[in-house]
Amino acid sequence: MKDIQEIISELEVKGYSLVENLISNAIVKKVEMDISKRLTKVPFGDNNFVGTKTKRLYSLFGETRSVDEIAINEIILEVVNEYCGDVLLGASVACQIHPGETEQAFHFDDGIYPLPSDFRDVNLGVIWALDDFTVDNGATVVIPNSHQKRDIESPEKSYDREIIIMPKGSALIYSGSLWHAGGANRSDSTRLAIILQYVESWLRPQDTHLISVQVPEARELDSRLQALLGYSMRKPFLGYVRGDDPMDLFREDK
Repeated sequence: MKDIQEIISELEVKGYSLVENLISNAIVKKVEMDISKRLTKVPFGDNNFVGTKTKRLYSLFGETRSVDEIAINEIILEVVNEYCGDVLLGASVACQIHPGETEQAFHFDDGIYPLPSDFRDVNLGVIWALDDFTVDNGATVVIPNSHQKRDIESPEKSYDREIIIMPKGSALIYSGSLWHAGGANRSDSTRLAIILQYVESWLRPQDTHLISVQVPEARELDSRLQALLGYSMRKPFLGYVRGDDPMDLFREDK
């Protein structure tokens, strides 16, 4: 398995790093069964970007505890903290691409923030494969070396592209400014992934986790996950409650 510095180096040079078999088959199976069951009740998307043959389940930490373990994976957190510093979970989405889905438009995740084209990376995404990613079943497509180039026009025409083939249990770690897209599913089976984004904690997360996971439930979670969901303070003053770090209030409850 790659060490932390190798992952960081690849992120800096290419904008992404693939870490294969990062979680066990047992964890994959547990999460896959739980999320797949929930997705049966979710409709397909209503436009080409989210996918008209793709199902997405948002705000995962308000839906289930099965994903907690992967959110606080030690290797992922070490990479994220070294690359971005203090972070919050920006978004949490399950994405199930069904047969017949077309390729998504290329985009970069931190496009939601009004940042200069060459601004440093403020976001790291992690795509967890719960199925094997293949050329035919909708594997993520990336444009290597396109990170921190937010003003590229027609990136898919300007740069080479790479289809990320990976076995289930693997994680694709990628810069928030990397141009990428969900692939077309030309197979006869679905392709399931969990997408978690970690954003520098001075920025507002996409997902309002403080509503989807409210205080009574948050009190029972691992302290690392509490902090990532926003029950924490970025020193010296961001995110306090009556002037105190929310984490101190949780500690008082123990």
